[in-house]
Parts: sequence; structure tokens; C-alpha cells
Amino acid sequence: APAAPTRAVGAADINAPAVAATYGCPAAPTNTLGGIDVRQATSTTSITPVGSPASLTYGGKALNAAPSSPTTLTGAQGSGGGILTATPSSDGQTVGAAGVVTSVTDAGDLRGLAAAPCAPARSAAWIVGGSTALGSSAELRLTNPGVTTVTARVRLYGSAGAISLPSNGEVVVEPGKTSSVLLESAGAGDPRIALSVESDGGSVVPTLVTEGLDGETPAGVEMLTPGAAPATEQTIPTVAVAKSAEQGSEAVDGASSSDEPVLRVVNPGDTPATASVALSGSDGSTPLPGAQAVTIDPGSVFDITLTGVDPGVYGIQVTSDVPVAAAARMVRVGGELPAGSGSLVHDVAWSQAASPGALASQPKRRRWKAALASATALMPRDGVSPGLVISSTAGEARTVALASPDGSWSTTLDIPAGASVTAQVPAGVSAVRLSAAAPDGLSAAVLLTRKASGDAAGPLIAVLPVIADSASRASTRISLD
Repeated sequence: APAAPTRAVGAADINAPAVAATYGCPAAPTNTLGGIDVRQATSTTSITPVGSPASLTYGGKALNAAPSSPTTLTGAQGSGGGILTATPSSDGQTVGAAGVVTSVTDAGDLRGLAAAPCAPARSAAWIVGGSTALGSSAELRLTNPGVTTVTARVRLYGSAGAISLPSNGEVVVEPGKTSSVLLESAGAGDPRIALSVESDGGSVVPTLVTEGLDGETPAGVEMLTPGAAPATEQTIPTVAVAKSAEQGSEAVDGASSSDEPVLRVVNPGDTPATASVALSGSDGSTPLPGAQAVTIDPGSVFDITLTGVDPGVYGIQVTSDVPVAAAARMVRVGGELPAGSGSLVHDVAWSQAASPGALASQPKRRRWKAALASATALMPRDGVSPGLVISSTAGEARTVALASPDGSWSTTLDIPAGASVTAQVPAGVSAVRLSAAAPDGLSAAVLLTRKASGDAAGPLIAVLPVIADSASRASTRISLD
């Protein structure tokens, strides 16, 4: 019999209709630690349209949809979190929004600077950082922006391996609601934790809110959002290293900090991981001394100290023989508080490994104006100072295009091979879109700082990751082998 005819099957480009972009904005820290000396926090939610959406809503209320007019919310609406939705206009252009929640407390048990972006929902996420040791709280919040009930499963990892959670880590999240899990309820007080979230029936927006006390001394607050999933190569976009006395690496007048700057790595696999670490600074890439063959046991979390690194802003690259996830903790200390306690008041910030694709190139589509996909970096300025840091692990120089969402400001920035560069952004720009023709090896984040005054004077610090634009998230490449 004759052979059956065959024909080659190629890829097809399909212009999918533009759909509404939905994000979950986290609520500010709410004193889950039970501090008794809590001062009033100043919480703000800032929202900037990306593109020209037909409408923009937050928490069910309409906002100004003009890219040149960002919205700033304070009070209960600025601190309570909510769901942000950008609806496309009739011309079918892909649109989105950039939102950020910041919380500042200069004194009291919740002293610190915390910040997190309004992020799109996802069905799988990894967060590295936090502690459930005595004096620490880690509250995982799961927001469901969809219209169906979602069941999420949380896996918690600690210093000695996986940690069992109540109800096997399963959490039911109703549509439009937020459910929370206090990770210290597992009963395993562990100073080193990391976690993963997987959901069925939909997607969720995870945020890990951490609060800390060193006895009676404030030890910082933070809102952690997901980073990259485990991989054999991880890149942390920004780590700002200060002098040892300024980041808790040594005692000051006989007082010390309970935290120090570290690189945290979790190995969720069943075999040991051997990892090596390199720093990308202004002078290029250099190995981290003593961290070229670090062994991380299966299922465990390990901290690598950053004490001794010269002051400066760096990117961090982690290379491992098995997939790992990573993040870096920064610390900034003030004076001894209370007097005679021997403890330095301090704040912490966690910089997660960058998710791949945030600066990935995007092919042209007839209904999309942009030839490149881009990421949006949020630049909040309500009482804080932002710095946009772009890091490269590529073997050659890269060029990144920067622009405000309304197009009123734009520039290009050259990133040397294996280096980190801080961009100069005008004070009037509340968000920056980043794009690159050759995005491989590039990552970015925004470093936030503030000077606290009063009895607990000293620097505060936080990190904001960049958020992939709607056009990037709407495009999926499918390979048929």
C-alpha cells in the first residue's frame, strides 16, 4: 500500500483579543507579632496606568486612567490592599497598570519600611526569606482576584528540611478574597525559611509579611513577593552593601544586631546541591570569597554571609548543579534601643531572585505598538528615595531603554558586561518602563531608602521587584515536537 502522505506543521501567530489586566495589591503589615508599642504607620498605595486603558478600578472604585495622572491613596484604602483592574480600550491595545504599596513606621515595634508591588496572579510561586524563630512573625497572604474558588498548597522549608503545616498546607481562597497563614503556627521556630505556593482551580497573588523583635528592640518589617522558581542559575538584581557597622555585621558601642546581611539559598530537591556565588558590581563580576562550592542539603535552607563584602551596590549570581531558589537579606542599623539592652534597632529588606522573562524580548504583533516587551519599575516618592538598579550577568555589554509610561521622558543606559548600574531617573517620574533588544542576562529592581527620626533614628530599607508588562504575560510560546 502507498505510504500515507505527510506534511510539515509550522507555528501559527494568532492575534488574541486584549483582555483586562488584573493585579492583587497587598495590605500593609498589621502587627501579627502582637507588639505593645505600636505607633501609627503611614501606608500609601500609588497606581500608574500603563498604556491607555478604557477604565481603571481599585477595590471596586474607578480611578483616573490617564498615564500622566497617577493616583495616590492613603488612609484605609491605601493600607488595606485590594484588586486592581485595567480594562483595554476599543482599539485592542494591550494595557496594564503599575501599583505599589508602601508602609513606613519611624518608631515603635513595627519600625521599618515595607514595600510591595501590585502583582499579577500565578499558579505557582516561590518566596525565599523570613523567620519563624522567637520574636519573629511570618504571615503568608493569598489573594484570589478571580471569579472561582482556588485551593492553594503551601510547602514550607527550614534549616533542617521541610516543615509540616496544619491541614497539610492547603488553603482555600474564595473569589475576590484574601486568606492568610501564620507560618509560626507550624510550631517549628526556625530562623531560616523559604516557601512555595501551588494552586488548583485558578491563580493567587502571594505576599509574605514579616515582622521582627529582638527582645524589646524593633527588628524590621517587610513585604516579600515571589521571585524566580528553582533553577540551576539564579540572579538577584540588587544588593546594597554598607559598612560593617551600618548593617549589623559588627557591634557598635558594645551593642549588636540580631540580623546580618546574607544570601539565602533553598534546595527543594532530593539530592544535595553544590552552589557557587559571584557578585556583579561596578567593576564587573567577581567570585564571592568562601562561596565557590557551598553544599546545601536536600530540602533545606542555608544562609551564606555577605559580611566582608566591600560597600557598594551589586547583583548576585548563584550557579548550582541542581535547581535552587535564592534571595538576599540587607540590614540597616540605628542606635541601641532600649538603652542598656545591648541590641541595635534595625530594619531589613529582602531582594528576591529575578523571574526570567521580565525583560524578555517580544516579537511584533500587528495589534501591538511595542516591538519589545518590557517591565515596569515603580518609583514611589512619598517619604522614600528610590534607586533603579539594573544588573547584567551577560558576557558582553547590554543597552536598556528607559521611559516613563506617558512618554514624557526617555533615555538609554549602557550596562557593562557583568556589572550593576544605578539609573538616574527624574524626580517627577513615578514609574519606568524598561526594554532591551538583547535582554538575556539582565535583571532590575528598585532600592528604597528612608531616614527615620526620633528615638529610633536610623536608615530604613526595602526592595521592589520590577513587574512584567501585560504584553509579556499575554504572550506564550508553544513548541510542538
